[in-house]
Amino acid sequence: MLRPELSPPVLDAAGHMALDEAVLLESPPEALVLRIYEWEGEACTFGFSQAYADARRLCKPGIEPVRRATGGGIVHHDGDVTFSLVFPWDRTCAPETIYKNIHRGIHQALKARGTVNGMWSPKEKSPGIASSCFARAEKADLVDAAERKILGGALRKKGVKGLYQGSLRVEGASDAIAGGIEREFGRPSLDISPSWLEAGRRLESKYRSAEWNKRR
Repeated sequence: MLRPELSPPVLDAAGHMALDEAVLLESPPEALVLRIYEWEGEACTFGFSQAYADARRLCKPGIEPVRRATGGGIVHHDGDVTFSLVFPWDRTCAPETIYKNIHRGIHQALKARGTVNGMWSPKEKSPGIASSCFARAEKADLVDAAERKILGGALRKKGVKGLYQGSLRVEGASDAIAGGIEREFGRPSLDISPSWLEAGRRLESKYRSAEWNKRR
């Protein structure tokens, strides 16, 4: 049995966003840390550059949207498998390559477990980013047999490290996420140190504040 500090914490949206930032800021430069979220009820998050008013309009009534430190669109966390990866980010590696590598690994892992999926390669460039993350697939996102988006994510770079936050709409696919990350990057750590948890608790007030969430 895992020690309590190593067990996936059950958090709300502000708690998870804060802990992801804490791991990004506090972990060693060479860290490869995978977190698969345990949610405290339904939640809604939206991208760093999005307008709060759009998120508020599109989120379910009674659920307060929380701004992520990464980009992307609005995500309703109502049964998806949500995860984050903190990783060493080589300064010569383009964001498009990181997306491709993460999604390719999960694509292969899903395929191995019998889940039909493919990496989206649009015939023409999409006009901007969709307000809702799952409204349409972007390049290298994963889609199902009907070409509906099932995996999307967003990135943030901080120094020599990166944070990827992703949402996978395949039930019970935590094993495919872990297997896909290992396939592309090596075995990730699932351990969350007590100091990271404490740093996450300190950051929670930021993600609960109007100053952060309504900044745009």
